[in-house]
Amino acid sequence: MNAALVLLALSATAPSATTLSPGTVLTYEGNFIAEKGAPAVTEKKFRLSLLIADVGDKDADLFWTVQEQGRGGWSWINHFGRFHAAGSGKGATPTLLYERPEGTHVIRLLTPLLFRDKPLAKGTAWKTAKFNHEVTGDAKVGDLDAWRVDVRNAYGLKRRMLIEKDSPLVLSLMENVFIGQGEKHELHYKLAARKQLNEKETAATIAAYDGFIALRNQLGIVPGMRDVKWNKERLGTLRERLPSVVAHVGDGPLAEIAQDAQRDAKNQKNRAGAVALMRGKRIGKAAPQPKLFDLRGKPFDWKSTKGKVTVLHFWEYKDAPLEEPYGQIAYLDFLYRNRESKDIEVYGVANNQRLSDPSTQSRGLVSVKKLRSFMNLSYPILVDYEDALEQFGDPRVTGAKLPLFVVIGPDGKVTHYHVGTYEVNRDRGLEELTKIVAESLDSRK
Repeated sequence: MNAALVLLALSATAPSATTLSPGTVLTYEGNFIAEKGAPAVTEKKFRLSLLIADVGDKDADLFWTVQEQGRGGWSWINHFGRFHAAGSGKGATPTLLYERPEGTHVIRLLTPLLFRDKPLAKGTAWKTAKFNHEVTGDAKVGDLDAWRVDVRNAYGLKRRMLIEKDSPLVLSLMENVFIGQGEKHELHYKLAARKQLNEKETAATIAAYDGFIALRNQLGIVPGMRDVKWNKERLGTLRERLPSVVAHVGDGPLAEIAQDAQRDAKNQKNRAGAVALMRGKRIGKAAPQPKLFDLRGKPFDWKSTKGKVTVLHFWEYKDAPLEEPYGQIAYLDFLYRNRESKDIEVYGVANNQRLSDPSTQSRGLVSVKKLRSFMNLSYPILVDYEDALEQFGDPRVTGAKLPLFVVIGPDGKVTHYHVGTYEVNRDRGLEELTKIVAESLDSRK
């Protein structure tokens, strides 16, 4: 993601009243900010661009791109899409990813088109789901005439919109959003520019969007997926398909997405190479035996692993924020519970910043214990207070993320080094890891 939002090649003049039609490009600017705390700390800014592919009296097909700045964000793979806007605007709308120390939240952006069976007028009211809508008056947005629509639920004002009088176009929106333990945030956006593409430009831009969506489908990535596993097959597909997709982008709303995709493809390739190099240095070599401790503070005795197949799962093991890939440890526990031999051991190794800082170690340890209890884990968890992960090869130095799975054979040598999650088989769990463990066990014969 770029450090700063770059203005797209659209008209910088104030929006003027025009009929919405295929090829209309709408650009919104907005922010998401906490009610409490310094804006410099809590604010996320974003730019939403929409291309109207088709529009009728009661619905529209739109393509979209999102650029976001601050408080984390999606990778490029989730910064574009297509949705069908109809009625009150239901559909697969764009989202923001908002990161806080307490957790990461997906913030949905309301469709900026409001279709109604009857024209709006002051006093018009209607209800959808749990929300009551009412046209409370009119307003001016630059030279445009607009209706002010208030949306309320049982708790009070949910959102306020200014909607162009002669179209379903939302000119600006303010929405109250509560996340975490009921912390209030406000979402704002307003129409910054409107441009009409000609027929040729519209067809080319739609083709560019279709190309990116097809690429995402070929990669097998579902929109909204946070933990994308860039395995060898996906990287191969990305390197093969991306150049032809990018070639048709031009200078439209997808230009920055294309740049991010190219940059990410290069970084992923370099990262995969660095991880492969790290893996190659450890496979077949004697496993290190760093200092580790159990949850009672007793030093771990590496002699207990002699002649056994040992699986080490390096991860943060903290209870809050409880985020993926925490679900993966349930399948690791399944492997442990269903092991066919007592010569197989599984250990979680907790590694996070609080554990490495003496002033926060006790809180970090409590967090590990809470997670173990919450997940009802049966395999033991060890604590890495010093440099155990570094001795095995910390993949984070390459830009990769934990978890790290290390399998040590009965001879004490590393037989498997895997960064990231595994594909999950609902019936057989972590099938790839289970196979590796079985092969390591058979190596004694």
